[in-house]
Amino acid sequence: MTQPTSAREAADRNAQAIMSGDLSQLVADITPEVLAQVMAMGAQAGGLSPAQMPNIEGYDLKDFGPQEDGGELFHVTFRSSAGTATLGATWKQLMGQWKIVAVNRVSAEPAPPEAG
Repeated sequence: MTQPTSAREAADRNAQAIMSGDLSQLVADITPEVLAQVMAMGAQAGGLSPAQMPNIEGYDLKDFGPQEDGGELFHVTFRSSAGTATLGATWKQLMGQWKIVAVNRVSAEPAPPEAG
């Protein structure tokens, strides 16, 4: 697979990997520090994260552009029957490859209960 030429291409590839469960691509896109952040997010009690979402149906990618730290910030909102979860990811080019250098959970909204 060719390397993305922009942070947006890398962010889109990463969101597709999350949707399809492509763990090898996910690990390739993050730094060891981000892996620790992701593990901590998963260990937090409550809240909805992409890892807890069954059958992710789609995602929306919002580009916040270059940041003061030199990274490029994106928010990706994943949708499933369980609700939506939005993650913020800062991307930087490290040794010629786009990598996520920081990640945080922006929001999580469970799906409304079905009327019965």
